[in-house]
Amino acid sequence: MKVVIIGGRGNGTVIASTIEDCRKNNYNIECVGFLSDSNEKYINNYPILGKVDKESWMRLSKSYFFIYALSSVKKAKERYNLLLDLEIPLDRFATIIHPSAVVSQEAIIGKGVVLMPFSQVGPNSKIGNHSLLLSQSFVGHDTTLGEMVFVANNATIGGNLNIGNGAHIGSNSSILENLNIGEFSVIGLGSVVLKDVSILTIVVGNPAKKLKEIEVKRRYYL
Repeated sequence: MKVVIIGGRGNGTVIASTIEDCRKNNYNIECVGFLSDSNEKYINNYPILGKVDKESWMRLSKSYFFIYALSSVKKAKERYNLLLDLEIPLDRFATIIHPSAVVSQEAIIGKGVVLMPFSQVGPNSKIGNHSLLLSQSFVGHDTTLGEMVFVANNATIGGNLNIGNGAHIGSNSSILENLNIGEFSVIGLGSVVLKDVSILTIVVGNPAKKLKEIEVKRRYYL
């Protein structure tokens, strides 16, 4: 499987490293380059194959698969819009699971998902399309993540949770079981969440409290 990463440095290079680890373990996968609006020609020796637009991905080989790496803490809605505007068929997205990840056989993993080193997904949980789980993150049993959810390193997500599209779960944060986390919300790093979080809301602290609401300049899709 040949994979093109949509994005640049940061999440994109971490995903490329995960693909490299998969190759070292004899997985049939390789990163062939990036789609990026950067002025660079290469990112970590991988070529930039075009811009982040519909014309660029359509010019590439039909045998290529994609991973969307353009996540943003406070602009998740806009990045989600961009993903949808690209109109890439869902079956053209790869799913990448690092060899060290622990995934229950009863879990459901969507398209375009990346599970990074030592991440864990419990039984009967569902990871929505285009979500990223960074190293040592944990998703408990019977939890549902929406599309394009970003779970940072060492975050712990309890059981029986519903997490909306585009939510950002910060590093070293913990979320109690049986809660609802709203779309495009942000859980600040190190926060301990003990109650529901509304859409487009940033919460921080232990226990987590509302910091502010996120303003959105573009329309988005429910």
